[in-house]
Amino acid sequence: MARTRRIKLAGRDAIYHIMSRTAGRQMLLADAGVKRDMLRALERSAEFSGVEVLSFALMDNHFHLVVRIPSPEEPVPEEEVLRRYAVLVGKVKADELESRLAHMRERGDSHSVDIILDRMRSRMYDLSQFGKTFKETFGRIFRRRRPWCGNLWEGRFKSTLIGEAEYLRICTAYVELNPVRAGLSTSSSGYEWCTTGAAERGNAFAQRCRERLAAVAGFGDSPRSEGWLMKRAPQISCGKIFGSSEFVAESLGLLADRVKSRTARPRRIKGGEGFSSHGHLLAAKIERKAA
Repeated sequence: MARTRRIKLAGRDAIYHIMSRTAGRQMLLADAGVKRDMLRALERSAEFSGVEVLSFALMDNHFHLVVRIPSPEEPVPEEEVLRRYAVLVGKVKADELESRLAHMRERGDSHSVDIILDRMRSRMYDLSQFGKTFKETFGRIFRRRRPWCGNLWEGRFKSTLIGEAEYLRICTAYVELNPVRAGLSTSSSGYEWCTTGAAERGNAFAQRCRERLAAVAGFGDSPRSEGWLMKRAPQISCGKIFGSSEFVAESLGLLADRVKSRTARPRRIKGGEGFSSHGHLLAAKIERKAA
């Protein structure tokens, strides 16, 4: 069966909620050392990909991220590509690549240099590529330090396109309450592995995440009560769009050349504020159109 295509807005800044579980939903991430490795892998992967992490919650068998994917106007310069690559894989491997590119140029093979650099640029500023980079980077660290054979993750990560500031605050509050919902803490600030808890413990990466979130969504609280957010909010699902009716309609309109369906329209979320797209049917329709 063909995989359904993700809902992604190309050519413009966009914010997404990402979630992925471990294989068999095993508690492979329960150890504090594992979560520490995951947080480092997240920081390195985001830096390489040019992605801004706004919020995160690292749980015992899954993770939640809220990320902003910018849309750059110019290609990433070679020096910046190499700098980001060094952040992702380390200085030794980055120096080896730089030396390899220099030898290619000495042989007059600039075309191969361009191919390599363009391949690396294609991994930047893209939702799918960021998710793949993060999960693979963490997976290598996990397997290097612990005996594990087989798949680490339960398939592809799920993603939801998020709309205006009000709906972004709903989504991030939902993410931050995951450890409370799971009974791991009585508050977000009491859990070390979500944005609030990590930032209050002095983690520089988490503090930058909070600053970015404040710049995008302001400092306002979520418009929904904690009790409502403690439930499994229906807008957090795979292949959906969540926001105002206008945002959902506009986003669907940007896909109009790829999908025309009665299911591709804003739908009010039952029991809460906001609108959503009918994500699974929309994604399937896009896939059939592209076939």
